[in-house]
Amino acid sequence: MVRGSHGAVIVGVDGSQDATTALAWAMRHAQVAGLAVCVLHAWLPDEEPAGYGQRDLRERALNEAAARERVHRAVAAAASWVPIGRSLVSQFTVCGEPGAVLVELSRDGAQLVVGATGSGALPGILTPALGSTARFVLRHAWCPVTVVPSARLRAELEPHGVPAFGAVPPARTPGAAS
Repeated sequence: MVRGSHGAVIVGVDGSQDATTALAWAMRHAQVAGLAVCVLHAWLPDEEPAGYGQRDLRERALNEAAARERVHRAVAAAASWVPIGRSLVSQFTVCGEPGAVLVELSRDGAQLVVGATGSGALPGILTPALGSTARFVLRHAWCPVTVVPSARLRAELEPHGVPAFGAVPPARTPGAAS
């Protein structure tokens, strides 16, 4: 278990815009609920190391450094939208399959938050409404899961008269027909 995840809002980030949006949503939710936030980036090495030679250790260190930087950038970007204030925000990286790591952490978490699609999403019509990690955690998580809608999906819906996620409805004039 990652220390700091017990009773926290757990957020998976992967460097995508959807993950950063999900983190901002989770930070705001955690502030209102008085919960800590556990920000996690799980990563898989490009190849399983054959041994523990100097080259393998150096490559793993580079991957871990890149993962820590990805988490740091996501927290900084989300904090520009939602000031952290007094919230406890813990940052973690774990070598492992992202969906499985998030599901394991969900055993002790208050809530699990992910973006609808992640860094593996392909632009254009082939992009699914839900990415593979979001689908996996929805099926297997032990705590409530919130999937924050994709910015791409919101942009596609707005021209068709569907309000954007979080949009404020227009003010109604007294006596106007509804």
